[in-house]
Amino acid sequence: MGISFSSSLFGLAGSLILGFLDLQSSQAQNRFYTDLEDWLATTVRHYAGETGTGGNADLQQAIERLRTTMEEGGSNRATTTAMANLADAIQSLVAHMRSEQEMIREWADGQGEQNIEIKKLLERIARQPEKS
Repeated sequence: MGISFSSSLFGLAGSLILGFLDLQSSQAQNRFYTDLEDWLATTVRHYAGETGTGGNADLQQAIERLRTTMEEGGSNRATTTAMANLADAIQSLVAHMRSEQEMIREWADGQGEQNIEIKKLLERIARQPEKS
C-alpha cells in the first residue's frame, strides 16, 4: 500500500512539473510572438508614417528605390549595407532566442533539482513507521 501511495505521489509530482514547464514555455512563446508583433508594428509605422498620406509617399519612394536597386543587380554599397543590417538583426534575434532557451533550460534544471528534493522527502516519509 505504501508503494502505491508513493508511486501516486511521484506521478502527481511529475504531472505538476510537466504542467509548470508547459505553462512557462507557452508564456515564453506568447511573449516572443507579442514582441515580434510589436516590433513589426513599429517597423510598419516607421515606413508608413503616422500621418497617413505623407507616409504613403515615403513608402512608395522606399519601394521604388528598392525596385531600382534590385534591377541594377544588387551589387552596390546600399544593398550590401542593407544585407549587413538584415544579417545583424537576424543575429540579434537568434541571440535573444538562445538566451530565452538558456533561461528555460535553467528553469528545467531547477525543476529537476526540486524533483530530486521531493523524491528524497518522499523516501524519508515512506521510511517512517506509521503511527496508529
